[in-house]
Amino acid sequence: MKKLLLNPFEKYGELQLLAVGIILTVAGSILAFYCNARFDGVIDLHFGEGLILSDPFIDNAINIVSLFIFLFILGLIINTKTRIIDVVTTILIARVPFYLLSLVNCTNIMVRIQNNIDPANLYNITFSTLEMITLLVFGLVTILFLIWFVVLLYNGFKTATNIKQTSHKVMFGIAILLAEALSKIILFIL
Repeated sequence: MKKLLLNPFEKYGELQLLAVGIILTVAGSILAFYCNARFDGVIDLHFGEGLILSDPFIDNAINIVSLFIFLFILGLIINTKTRIIDVVTTILIARVPFYLLSLVNCTNIMVRIQNNIDPANLYNITFSTLEMITLLVFGLVTILFLIWFVVLLYNGFKTATNIKQTSHKVMFGIAILLAEALSKIILFIL
């Protein structure tokens, strides 16, 4: 079970992972729509009202492409035999924690909490006990799922490129941050 959750890349073939990744991306996008979740950056998830069905699909497409650009280029720098399918499946599978995280808002509680915040008066914010507990749990779960995302992304990338050097690992982290910046720029333009 641990291998399935943290490193499915060693156990399953690229075609199996690709099929599962595509199915989970579609399912995750639909789930995000019903949970009012936006994937508005490679490592971002926000909640809001007024989404249309295409929003999470567009968000995911931008995030996947942004990650692919930087990770594939880095993969070729590390190992010229890096294959496109390996990088794509890595990204598709690694994004699953974000899809699951959107379930936090299935009752729209995060949107209700957000709507109680007056941006003009940030010094006078009050939350009920339930809202405080919800925010605390959401924060902790988010940190765990973000770590899960990075672990999946790293394990898949390591399998795809045979990464070993510390400098490559640092570049991997930088690639994620550059992908985040690119996705934010593209989403801002759209």
